[in-house]
Amino acid sequence: MKTSVPVAFFWKKMESLKEYFDRRASSWDEMLKYGEKIFQLTEVVNWFELVEGHSVLDIGTGTGILLPLLRKAIRIKGKIIAIDFSFKMLEVAKLRQGHVENILINATVESLPFQSDLFDRIICFSAFPHFHNKARALLEMVRVLKNGGLLFIAHLKSVEELNQFHHHLGGPIAHDFLPTPKRLQSLMKECGLCGVSIINQPGKFLAKGEKR
Repeated sequence: MKTSVPVAFFWKKMESLKEYFDRRASSWDEMLKYGEKIFQLTEVVNWFELVEGHSVLDIGTGTGILLPLLRKAIRIKGKIIAIDFSFKMLEVAKLRQGHVENILINATVESLPFQSDLFDRIICFSAFPHFHNKARALLEMVRVLKNGGLLFIAHLKSVEELNQFHHHLGGPIAHDFLPTPKRLQSLMKECGLCGVSIINQPGKFLAKGEKR
């Protein structure tokens, strides 16, 4: 009986978040002014140390804003799978498909529908604060990451800037906070990542860990 409240809360939170992102899918890029941030987004993709032929899992892809840039980095030989729990967001992301189609899947990070040791890179851009069970999410990401593969959590804001931004937006994401660098570093190590490094500065947050 003790677990019924957390489980019920989890599903209520999930449904609330899905509704929130579904309603805003068509205007999300405009709200975040992504059209004015092509240079910054290109730089974000450069953070991920991608090479031709890499297999990439884009966690919480949203409207797929990074998909064309990821494809450019890994080229035709590479493989991209993008997941999001918002079906409406994925509908927008589908419109970004070029001549090489990426695989878009409606799924949650806490239960990834993939076999283990599958991806060279796992990226989580502008999504990690919205995961209710962050430890479970990290364990799943590490599970599907290849040995020697890298996991990245990235934002175009610092922890302080991002948490203030979410609080300002209010609603279901008002308390969707990014952990402090110290806490996140500990969490990533506990979930099986090595060589964890974190950059937290105005306009940039990047956490990196390797599976060994």
